[in-house]
Amino acid sequence: MAVQEELETQLDGITNWIHVSFKKNIITNMQRILEDEELIIDVLEGFYRGRVVVGSGSGTPGVFCLTDQRLVFVANGDTRAKPDVLEFSHISSVRTRKGAASHRVTFVQQETETTLTTTRNETQVQSFLSALRERMASGGRPERQEKTTRKPPKPKDTHPRNGDSSQDTPVDLGLPPGPPDKPHSDADEDEEPEALPQLSPAEEKLRNLNFLHSEARKIFVEVNKYKSFNEEPAFLQQLIDDLLYIANVCIGGDDQLSDESKLFVSMVLMPLRQSLVKDRELLVDLFRVESLPLRKRRAVLAQWNLFANELRKAARHETSQSLRSLAYLRAYDRQQDTSHFDKMAALFYSFAQVLLKADGNISAQHAKRLQKIRQIIYGEREAEGSSADKLRAKKPEVRVSQAGEEESLEEIMLNVNRLIGMDRVKTQIETFVNLMKVHRERELRGLPVTEFSMHAVFYGPPGTGKTTIARYVGKVFRALGLLKSGHMVETDRSGMVAGFVGQTAIQTTEVIDQALDGVLFIDEAYTLSPRSGGKDFGQEAIDTLLKRMEDNRDRLAVIVAGYPDEMKIFLDTNPGLKSRFNRYFYFDHYEPDELLRIFDVFLENAMFTLTSPARRELLSLLTALHRKRDKAFGNGRLVRNLFERIVEKQANRIAGITPLTDHLLCSITKYDIPTRAEIASENRW
Repeated sequence: MAVQEELETQLDGITNWIHVSFKKNIITNMQRILEDEELIIDVLEGFYRGRVVVGSGSGTPGVFCLTDQRLVFVANGDTRAKPDVLEFSHISSVRTRKGAASHRVTFVQQETETTLTTTRNETQVQSFLSALRERMASGGRPERQEKTTRKPPKPKDTHPRNGDSSQDTPVDLGLPPGPPDKPHSDADEDEEPEALPQLSPAEEKLRNLNFLHSEARKIFVEVNKYKSFNEEPAFLQQLIDDLLYIANVCIGGDDQLSDESKLFVSMVLMPLRQSLVKDRELLVDLFRVESLPLRKRRAVLAQWNLFANELRKAARHETSQSLRSLAYLRAYDRQQDTSHFDKMAALFYSFAQVLLKADGNISAQHAKRLQKIRQIIYGEREAEGSSADKLRAKKPEVRVSQAGEEESLEEIMLNVNRLIGMDRVKTQIETFVNLMKVHRERELRGLPVTEFSMHAVFYGPPGTGKTTIARYVGKVFRALGLLKSGHMVETDRSGMVAGFVGQTAIQTTEVIDQALDGVLFIDEAYTLSPRSGGKDFGQEAIDTLLKRMEDNRDRLAVIVAGYPDEMKIFLDTNPGLKSRFNRYFYFDHYEPDELLRIFDVFLENAMFTLTSPARRELLSLLTALHRKRDKAFGNGRLVRNLFERIVEKQANRIAGITPLTDHLLCSITKYDIPTRAEIASENRW
């Protein structure tokens, strides 16, 4: 086992060591792995994928250590992790590949290849490879010198030999020719996290300040869009309060908060809490230019004490691990078929990541806080807060979606045709609309017409767009003048059936009254049928519904939906219901390429991008899941669950990486796509 003091002495003399993160962990692991007489020549930090060490995402983070005896990869995390050792005699060649933001170094060995992906700059990479070339050319261990500070070898050959950074560059190690390199395609290359060029400390500091300024500006612009959201004047204030709470969880009472973190929080909150800022000129100038003038930095930092007090107030608020603004947006999305929650949740999480990494470092404690914040933000899916739960306990399961601003029939149909997939349903809707147009025109001209019903049956598995189409049907009816409002009331058995004799009729009547002049959408309607030979209150709901469908046939459109087999049995066993529906729509499973297009919508809403290799990996996974589908296959819901899982994996991959960039925060790579084994082991599918 190597001596720690000696390791530190050697490493202090290596230029590349200056840029290494988690030095303490690395030295602990080196002390366990390296031998007493082993000398360190150079190091290179990156993400490694080898024979023993594989990891996830781009690989395992750590340091490749070049010694006088071998190459050793040392992970920066678990001290129990096995090292990956490359003997000089086994290395036949080395390829380097420079991407837009990273270098990939491939070590070609007997029957295998291992890779190190690093965001270090050209000089650092070539310094390491030059030292490796000298070590390999010597053919043996050099004579021992005093165990004192070692000067690193001078960098040699610091530019690609052929001048083309997009191609693999072989490094000449002075060895006999080895086996031919495997072909390497651009299509297999994931875009790696953006690297910073070699800058002076002052330049690096300025670049980081400009990045924090641009992120603060982006957050302010996005939050300010909700200034009058849904005509709720208090919503923006709640959004800001929740942002303060997230900031407080990030800081966690840290007395040693960096100036960069203080600066970032102040820049975000200054325009959102303008009443606290007395320097109006500073407020006006903050985002007027693309970068933060250094002369303004001290003035912005002076505002920190004001916002530190605001954060302390936020800490005293009882949140029950729930953010009210996100709970509101999720409920709004369900009613209006929008995606505000996805956008704002991504913004909140981005805010937390930038704040925790503002000074370019992230500790294990910071990583834990980030996990907690993620649970607070995305836990809204499971619970929208105790107050919302209490509200559900008192009221039936009913959601009301307003039809919104009045649109022409052409505009509505244009939006319908823009929906992904559902070609058969779109054709049926177009036929439906043409029939209604002719029916309406004959009525206006006093010509005889056949009896017309607005009620419909939607057959299909879950997640295939039945609710969305029902909303558009309501808008179509309004555009044709058949319904006054065109809004939609969505419910199921729990919203119509009570637990006591006589109460079901009252509850069902209340739901129908809400739907008058619009659409009543009953999901899983077959559950209203008596579940056994005995008395079931569902029959009471059906009887009430049948009567109101007849009494209010000019003011109410009823759409019942559910699985094809169950709905067929439901209608066949109830002649009264079957006679009132004369229009049937069948919703089929989405195809894999359509599921991928739905995934793209989630990506766009949450401001993520998908690399080409990741897209191929995801399509392969969707194809496999689609091939094994059953009637409960989730379709669009499965895509949402998959999106959430991928975002989780991406967060775990980049949690310990600094510095942050937009490219890093927004890129989904092939390593973020769960494997089929991971899918099989989870219950969310």
